[in-house]
Amino acid sequence: MNWGDVPTWAAFGVAAVAAVISGIALKHSRESAQSAKRSAAAAGRSAAAAERSAVADEATLSEMRREAQERRDAEAEAKRPKPELRVNWIGGVRYLLQNVGTGPAVNVRTVQAGQPGQCRDLPDGVTIGPGEGHPFAILTALGLPVPTSIYVTWDGQVAPVALPLPQ
Repeated sequence: MNWGDVPTWAAFGVAAVAAVISGIALKHSRESAQSAKRSAAAAGRSAAAAERSAVADEATLSEMRREAQERRDAEAEAKRPKPELRVNWIGGVRYLLQNVGTGPAVNVRTVQAGQPGQCRDLPDGVTIGPGEGHPFAILTALGLPVPTSIYVTWDGQVAPVALPLPQ
């Protein structure tokens, strides 16, 4: 054996060990890269889920705010003074259109009441405050029947309201 071959064989052995270690390091590096890719994908999915959750939370918060505003509006509407009209019989052919509500009925107009010319002094553009009334008469001469109700409107009440007449 030639001693000059020993360093060559030693270098070969070191190179072989280095190649094995390099292969192992390459394997670990690939596994680490794949793990990093999986982690990045999971982080992306997590971020997307967090964004969806934030959008859902924002929608829920918006809905809660809308409901709270509707509740406040309904409470304000309930507290707002409102007219409430009622017909009371005074006696004979005399009746009283009375406001038993908490607010004035402005611009009260009669839309329909009995036969033409049967009713006298019906409200036409009058304001009836809370607790106040407007007298009118319903004639029953010549066998005209007493109407069952009169129909009135006022500012804020566009659709005619039927007010029953006491019999």
